[in-house]
Formats: sequence, C-alpha cells, structure tokens
Amino acid sequence: MDTNTVVKERILKQAFELFKKYGIKTISMDDIALNLGMSKKTIYRWFENKDQLVEEALTTYLNEIKIECTPSNSNAIEEFCLELNNIIKKLLQFHTSFFYDLKKYHNQAYLIWQSYKQQHIIQHLKANLAQGISAGLYRPDVDADITARLYTGQLETIFDSELFPAGKFNLQETYRQTLKNFIMGVASAEGHKILDYLCQQHCPDNLKYAGDS
Repeated sequence: MDTNTVVKERILKQAFELFKKYGIKTISMDDIALNLGMSKKTIYRWFENKDQLVEEALTTYLNEIKIECTPSNSNAIEEFCLELNNIIKKLLQFHTSFFYDLKKYHNQAYLIWQSYKQQHIIQHLKANLAQGISAGLYRPDVDADITARLYTGQLETIFDSELFPAGKFNLQETYRQTLKNFIMGVASAEGHKILDYLCQQHCPDNLKYAGDS
C-alpha cells in the first residue's frame, strides 16, 4: 500500500471515529485535522469538502461491516441473536445525533445509508426470517418482508432523542427491549425452546430473551 493511500485511509478512519463519538455536525474539518496532527490543507488535498469526507468515510465503514457480517451454519434464531445482532450493536456505538445529522446536513451520505439499509440489513433480515419460518422456528404467519422493514424502522426510532431522551433512556437497554420483544414475538413454540437455551448459555453476556423479568 503506497503512502498516499495510507494517509487517505487514516483520515477516513479517524474522521469517522469522531463522527461516531460526537455526531457529525459538531465535528469540523479543523477538529479532524487537530485530531490527526496534520494541516487542514492536507485533508482538503484528498477531500473537496466535509460532505465528500462524510460520504467516503461512511461508505468505507459500511463496507467493513458487510465483510464482518457473513452467512453461517447456525439456525435462524442463533444467527439473529448471536451474529446478525452484532451488526446492530455496532450501530449502537454511534452518537444519538449521528443519523439525524446525516439526514439533515449530508443528503448524499444519507442516501448511501438508506441504500445499505435496504440492500443489506433488510435483505439479511428477510432471509433470516424466511429461513426461520421454513425451519419452523418462526411463526408461519409472519410476513418476512413487512416484518424486516418494521424491525429496521424500530431500530431507527431508538435514535429519536425526542422519543427517547438521552438523560432518561439508555440506548443499549432500549435496544435490548426492542430486540427481546421482536424475537419473542416472531418465534414459534419450538423457537422459544431455542431462545431459552441461548439465554441459559449466554446470559448475562448477551441479551436475555426468555424467562427474564
């Protein structure tokens, strides 16, 4: 890898870490340059403006998640609870204003996120639901397409600061409740047996699904 590529990748990585931690709007190009220990002129050599930096940094990050979220031989519930769930946990590391900033101030980057959500998250959820229905682990009356979209919409709602004020609600706990209610709602009687087993094997390290109160 040549030096120029290394510099550009370093800018993308560090900038995105700042966006994740503090939100996009509050981070300026000056902040990024200071964090990297380089001049702002160097950053502008690679990126015409902040919009372009946000777009490329987001694209790079989402491509990394795609690589990490690979198919497995697990049953549908194990895949959802222990593997597919990991991609969502990564998104929960974002500042609560991240997606709001993305939508309001960086339209092209927001479209990149929307495309990723549609082509990767929703499609992966649909495949998982279809697999679980076929195996008898999810209820047969579940509509995979509608349910995948509903769940994805619920995940975005978690970041709504008006509905879930940061000082009153913990993001991780809100997600825990969302995931628990979702998976218990779609699971069949046979699926609930697997949920009970997963809870016994992995709680408290992972989320509790059944039998907790």
